[in-house]
Amino acid sequence: MKNIRLFGLLLMLPLAFASCTDVWNGHYDEDNKKQTANKTLWEEIEARPELQGFADYLKQFGYDKVLDGDQMYTVFAPQGAINVDGLTTQKIKDEVLCNHIARFSHSANSTAVDKKVKMLNEKLVDFTKDGDIYTFGNAPLVETNIIAKNGVLHVLNSQVPFFFNIWEYLTTSDDFSKIREFMYSFDEVELDENASVKGPIVDGLQTYVDSVTVTYNELHYLLGQLNDEDSTYTMIIPTNEAWDAAYERLAPYYVYNKKKEFRDSLQDLYTKRGIINDLIFSHTVQRSVEDSLISTSENVFYNPFDYILSDYSSINDGVVCSNGNVFVVDSLRHAPWDSWHSKLKIEAEYINTHKSKESTTVEYSRNLEVTDSLYYKVSNRSYLELVPKSSSSATEVDFNIWNTLAATYDVKIVFLPQHLATDKSVAKQCQPNYIRVDMSYLNEGGSKTETVHLVAAKDSVMVDPTRIDTVNVGSITFPVSTYADEVASTKLNLRFAGKSGEKTKSRTFLIDCVILEPAKN
Repeated sequence: MKNIRLFGLLLMLPLAFASCTDVWNGHYDEDNKKQTANKTLWEEIEARPELQGFADYLKQFGYDKVLDGDQMYTVFAPQGAINVDGLTTQKIKDEVLCNHIARFSHSANSTAVDKKVKMLNEKLVDFTKDGDIYTFGNAPLVETNIIAKNGVLHVLNSQVPFFFNIWEYLTTSDDFSKIREFMYSFDEVELDENASVKGPIVDGLQTYVDSVTVTYNELHYLLGQLNDEDSTYTMIIPTNEAWDAAYERLAPYYVYNKKKEFRDSLQDLYTKRGIINDLIFSHTVQRSVEDSLISTSENVFYNPFDYILSDYSSINDGVVCSNGNVFVVDSLRHAPWDSWHSKLKIEAEYINTHKSKESTTVEYSRNLEVTDSLYYKVSNRSYLELVPKSSSSATEVDFNIWNTLAATYDVKIVFLPQHLATDKSVAKQCQPNYIRVDMSYLNEGGSKTETVHLVAAKDSVMVDPTRIDTVNVGSITFPVSTYADEVASTKLNLRFAGKSGEKTKSRTFLIDCVILEPAKN
């Protein structure tokens, strides 16, 4: 079941307007309700000529009725004309009206005020006091603590600007339209049946008097909840020019074979995913942003202001949003090996990563004891032990390789020292392995498997039996991508390279992992 995040619920009142991404309910703080006041919030606002501009919009959108009711609110009402230039009807509600109204009472106390007030549009706005001056957002209060029957009214000297969160900031310029269209394309709007008001059943189908919807976007859970006011992120936003250049650069890595269904749409999807995967950085996991940035995809970018953010001098140069900051760039400078063309590691001990040759080889998944001197040096603290079935058997295993790109990799196998062998005679003899390695993969046409001898029999490689030995067995260039394929069509074959009866070479393989490292060229 999807973990659905609520972006907003429709107003469940018999009025002809919707709430500003909040659920109106009938609960409020009775202790804060001022019974001695003679007017409601709406009556206080309507009676003040300096608030006429704000009052006009409140009435236009039905908030005169809301502020005339018995729920408790605080209104930070701006004096003078209200600026709605370029705003749609929905944005006037969300970015103006709901940006000045909060639930419950928020008084300007005689003591210092320093808090964030959650508005009806979910924004957290600073409410502070410096000396004798109270400030809400960036607007000083010219009159405070006007007590109404259903809340508190404060008068501001000006309108408080709407403070975009990062997700909303993507809508502020046509220069970001390409990344916005891609990221917003993952929005799914679904009916929340439990929160909706049911109507009659018509033609066997349930109807609703008031429908409440929820919006889910999987990118928020994969890369970062950029719409969440309680989270903080940094995001790099490419202009359309930067997006197009990055697309041209990444697309060749995601070419699929000609028999692959939806090959063009897959290339388009994963190229765009590759562009955005390392643009978002959660503030909760950063160590020192001037020295390195860790993306939500867990890739690390060192000296970011000499590298991926070289147009800026420091983290303070970004555009401040309500939940972080953004850096707009005309070029994405990520190196392939730091981002989309990253290292692939196949843990040898996992049962789905390998298949040994049953006629010659017995396999065991082994775990290191915490007291072992190699415990912190071995990936995942475990390894695969391959044992020959007889003294003349040639040990052999195939490893499954997923998520290869149409790119060049250096192939490495990490072997562990022979003293870890379960057979004490093997451990005592401590003889080297001699290995042969082949790599097989689908060709560009998708109908034939190609095989490359990375280490041929005549060129067998010796593995040092006394230490952890990372053996570079060669480089390979894949003609097509297998990224996101469920079935591994790329395989690495590893086998004993000695002759039958040879007694100076160990047939026991102790393997930590297989690594495909992006070639840096």
